[in-house]
Amino acid sequence: MLPLAFYLPVNVAAQSEEPGANSVVLEEVIVTARKRDESVRDIPTSIDAFTGDRLDELGYSSIEDVLKLSPGVTFESGFTPSSFSVIVRGITNDSRGVGPRTVGSFYGNVPMTNPSIMGVEPDLDTFDMRSVEILKGPQGTLFGGSALAGAIRYEPNAPDFTGFNGAISLGTGSMASSDDNIANYALMLNAPLSENFALRFAGSVRELPGYIDDEVSGEKDINDYKATQARLIADWKLTDSLSLQGQYMKYEGELGAFSYIDGTEPVRVRTRRLLDDHEYSDVELYGAQLTWDAEDFSVVFEGNRLKKDRDQLNDVTQFLGLFGTGITVGQSFFEATDQDTFETRIVSNEPTSGDGLFGGWQYTAGLFYSESAQTRPVIIRLDFPTHIQKQGGGATIEAEEKAVYFDLTRTLGSNFELNLGGRYFDQTTTGGNFVDFLYTSLDPGGLPANIDFVPNFNSFATLTESGFNPKAALRWFATENATVIASYTQGFRFGGINGFSLEPEIPVPFSFGSDEIDNYELGLRTTWLEQRLTADITAFYVDWKNLQILQRASVYAYVDNVGAAEVKGVEAALNAALTEHLSVSFNASYQNAETSVFFESGEFGPIAAGTQLPQSPEWTGAAQLRYQGELGNLDLDSSLTYSYRGDSTNNLTNTVPLDGYGTLDLALSLQAQSMSMQPRVSLIGKNLTDESAALFGFTLAGVTDVISLNQPRQVMLKLDLSF
Repeated sequence: MLPLAFYLPVNVAAQSEEPGANSVVLEEVIVTARKRDESVRDIPTSIDAFTGDRLDELGYSSIEDVLKLSPGVTFESGFTPSSFSVIVRGITNDSRGVGPRTVGSFYGNVPMTNPSIMGVEPDLDTFDMRSVEILKGPQGTLFGGSALAGAIRYEPNAPDFTGFNGAISLGTGSMASSDDNIANYALMLNAPLSENFALRFAGSVRELPGYIDDEVSGEKDINDYKATQARLIADWKLTDSLSLQGQYMKYEGELGAFSYIDGTEPVRVRTRRLLDDHEYSDVELYGAQLTWDAEDFSVVFEGNRLKKDRDQLNDVTQFLGLFGTGITVGQSFFEATDQDTFETRIVSNEPTSGDGLFGGWQYTAGLFYSESAQTRPVIIRLDFPTHIQKQGGGATIEAEEKAVYFDLTRTLGSNFELNLGGRYFDQTTTGGNFVDFLYTSLDPGGLPANIDFVPNFNSFATLTESGFNPKAALRWFATENATVIASYTQGFRFGGINGFSLEPEIPVPFSFGSDEIDNYELGLRTTWLEQRLTADITAFYVDWKNLQILQRASVYAYVDNVGAAEVKGVEAALNAALTEHLSVSFNASYQNAETSVFFESGEFGPIAAGTQLPQSPEWTGAAQLRYQGELGNLDLDSSLTYSYRGDSTNNLTNTVPLDGYGTLDLALSLQAQSMSMQPRVSLIGKNLTDESAALFGFTLAGVTDVISLNQPRQVMLKLDLSF
């Protein structure tokens, strides 16, 4: 309900002769949160939205950067860039690396988040994105079981038919605690090849130097990361009313070493690394969209195929208490996801005409089908002084969702607007284990060169669930400048398959069921001073039932349904164009996220009612000061951004406290729009005070503690050209 986008001040004097037209107003962001173009302030539920251009001006290209601007949202880094999680309003299951996430990630309307096994989550570059939307609260009505507590939506720019154009971005810089340099490269080309056919390409390479040293080997900056991304969108106008759009997206990530440190002191040094832990991730998306525009409404058919792979080696020696024994243990994962999604929807272009019951409606309704095949083979290699042992198994899962949904909006007189929605879904998950194996180098013939993972069909089972997720919102236009909004939304997350442990005597439930949340909001949105000031406030209450919570039996992690939780909070935002050149933005969130009943945890034992949920700081917020003006013949744009995240816990028993911290960022640019290619030179500084704080803490069986840290200070010089 709270649009916290950092708006751009726009001078409207040249566009109007109305009284007060010589003023600066706040430009709103256009979003597609309801699968149709709307102003962010017309969405009746909580949303933060940022244009890709504005994020580029700030030097923000990663999800960790973007989430600094969104209060009540927490970035959990995990050990690798592809294992991060986003936590909205304290709803987190702490099932890192095991069960599905509570917040979904979407590229357009394509879910990038797995429905059962956690899987790869690509950290998409925001270069040439139309917008990035952070939807708070359940999004089950339009986006299904991948969005229990919220959704992150990346909306790419479509091809432009008006003319050939492009952009080039080159950046280099330094990072504290690193001897290497930052390097960022990006290119966009837009080419209308005819009146009816256009292409748009956008690609980028982000090279982030490592900032953690390996004390054992003496190697420096081991956790360097390179992310390569490319996308191509083709738009073909078959007739005046029929168009076909095809898309391809490719993402590759390469991590030199896991980004955690041993112990809980933020010293950016690993002291117990014995193996070459690393990660390679690969994401490919193919898609097509056929749109028929019938003036009053449009019919859209969308089909997409998503492939995700991850090859990962984790050094688990210290987690088993074996550091210093001469034994090393490596855990290799070879995850793969093949997912097909199909959607047919009808979307109103204008409110329906006529009077009475059938007039004044806006709508989105559709059919959705998804089929996702996921495998997670695992090999555990134990190197003893006398021999090598390999054992493993893993899980294979197929998840299917069928759904029908609707979202209806209607004005009621001149002062009210009603929004109703719902989704009926039927979901089936079938899965089981691979055949367990154990080989040693002492066996005749030694270790096999290749290991085949064979499904153990005797272990297979099927989990079937169905249900209906409603939502409702009422907007009351109390005055010309003030709107009161009350809303209720319900969300769900699919259940899944744990698989059996490798050792029969260790109890692991084969499957876990879905969980759901009820989200209630009451908010006030206001606009003042001829659109130069917006001030909003929202109170929310979240009731979370049948939680999917990480459990452990020995070294085996699994998910089970236990307990319940409640979240109560308030969010506030203010955006003001103080003068023609100076604007300020401020947002803050307070939340109390706690368990609401007593329950037993297989990992942590008894959990009392009133226990703080992990990764759920009470206070988060951000403030930004922006100045735009002229310096001779150059356009000056400068921003100073401070973001804060309060104290939180790493798990239900707070084995590794996560202290609060704040970061200060600077973006300063000069652009010569009168010159060829309109060069813009920018100085970007992130975490200028080099604050070092834990974003993630992990303890296994009480043996050892590790944490991952926020990124150190970065200072970068960037050149942008457009043509």
